[in-house]
Amino acid sequence: MLTQLALLRHGRAAGQSSDADLTPEGEAQIRALGRRLVAEGFVVAAAFSSPYRRAERTASMLLAALVSAARPTTLRELAPDGEAGAALDALVATQLPPGRVLVVGHMPLLGEMAMRLTGKEISFSPGTLVEIELAPGAASGRFVRRLVPEELAS
Repeated sequence: MLTQLALLRHGRAAGQSSDADLTPEGEAQIRALGRRLVAEGFVVAAAFSSPYRRAERTASMLLAALVSAARPTTLRELAPDGEAGAALDALVATQLPPGRVLVVGHMPLLGEMAMRLTGKEISFSPGTLVEIELAPGAASGRFVRRLVPEELAS
C-alpha cells in the first residue's frame, strides 16, 4: 500500500494570527468534509498539523468526525511561512506510514507542496482537501482528487 497525502487547508478562520480560531462557517466546512469522508470510509494512518490554532482545530475536528485513533502531530515546518521542501522533508523524516496521511496547513505552503509533488498548480480555498499519492521515496506524487467546501454543502 502506498502513502497518500491528504493536504487540507484549515477551515475559514477569524484572522491570520497564530491564535486565530475557526469561524462558525469554518467549523461547518470541516463538519461537512467529515460527513463526506465518513461516508467514503476514509481512514487516516497518521496526522500532522501546523502549530497555528486554526489548523490544529481543523485537524482535531476532522479526526473526531472520522472517529480516528490518530492524533495530530504538530510540525513547525507547516506554519504559513514554511518552505515546501522543508515541510516535505519534515514529513518524510517522520517515516510516513502506508495509507492516508492527513496534513493540515495553510496557503501558500500547501499549494507549493502540491506543486513540488505533482508539478501542477492546485488552489486551496479554506476547507479544501487535496489527495496526492506519493511515489516511493516521496520525491514526487500523483494528483488523486480535490474536494472543495462548495461541493460538500448540504
